[in-house]
Amino acid sequence: MTALIAPLTHALLGPTGPQRVRSSQALLVMSLYLGFALVLQVEVRLGLTSEHQGLPLTVFGLVGCLGFYALIRSGMNLRMSEPSLTRPQMLYSMIAVAWAFAVSGAPRGATIVLMQVILMFGLFGLPPREGRRMAGMGFLMLAAVIAWRAWTLGDPAETRLDLVYLLYAGIVFTGVAIISVRLGHIRERLREQAAELKLALARNQELATRDVLTGLTNRRAMLEQMAIAAREIERHGQPLALVLFDLDHFKQINDTRGHAAGDRVLQRFGEVAQAEIRAGDVLARWGGEEFLLMLPRTGLEEAWRCAERIRTRLVALKVEGGAPGQPLTFSAGVSSCRRMDQLDAAIEAADRAMYLAKATGRNRTELVAGPGLAELRQDSAA
Repeated sequence: MTALIAPLTHALLGPTGPQRVRSSQALLVMSLYLGFALVLQVEVRLGLTSEHQGLPLTVFGLVGCLGFYALIRSGMNLRMSEPSLTRPQMLYSMIAVAWAFAVSGAPRGATIVLMQVILMFGLFGLPPREGRRMAGMGFLMLAAVIAWRAWTLGDPAETRLDLVYLLYAGIVFTGVAIISVRLGHIRERLREQAAELKLALARNQELATRDVLTGLTNRRAMLEQMAIAAREIERHGQPLALVLFDLDHFKQINDTRGHAAGDRVLQRFGEVAQAEIRAGDVLARWGGEEFLLMLPRTGLEEAWRCAERIRTRLVALKVEGGAPGQPLTFSAGVSSCRRMDQLDAAIEAADRAMYLAKATGRNRTELVAGPGLAELRQDSAA
């Protein structure tokens, strides 16, 4: 059964998306109008409405419903200023209801309920001002029909009854206008709350992925980004380089100049390093005074040159380290990998290279044989 329903639904409504919603709404309106046409035929059979008056109205409504559905289903509505066609559908339906009021006999007062249903549809698709405008237009249509009936029938009793219907219609339309305003306020509050929620989620996401002090990517987010980058380089057979930085004598900075000075040094290093890397590279605060730089599609030698460029830049800018006038320096280790399963080993290799740089005098960048070094040598030999 499901195998039959799904193709039929797709044929009637189209693929999932806004157009399917519009098509379903057009079919809903058509089904309601079919009910209206059926009641109109009952009136004809009961002698409350003549057949020559009811048939044109029935055809008018069905042609309009089919026309709107065809516009939406063909996609022609997307070329229009209002793809949902809410206003024209409401206007067309109100003309049909006003026509029904004109040709119906004693049951014509019930058509006011239909006008209310039409306006209620508009409340959820139109701005409050447009909803009030459509309500006013519906009221004027009924008033015009009542004036026409009074002029052509010349029956004071019928005219008085029509005026009572018009008063009831005025109450209904006023209520719809008030509801339209209140719904508009509710929608506006919901939009504001949605915007605030979106902003709060963005802030939470920022806090979850950024180091609060430096604004750089934090360790958890860096691990996620490295996993994504490793899958990419494995797919394309390209290297992924890692550089692990450790600021030299950072404990001395905190001990002699205070933690505030240490925080400024961390921030300054992040600013300088960020200015020297490419858009696709990612710098993260790895922990304490350690920073990790990921360079996708980069070999060992190019990564080493990048680290040295940052080190030279720090010295040239005279970013102070532990003592006044003493430049900030770091010890760095470089490694690389070419496969996802080499990522942890590459991080460990960069860590070993960094400790080697510290052991051999600091203020330098070292390479240690990591998982990507064998491939680098093979590429060089080739």
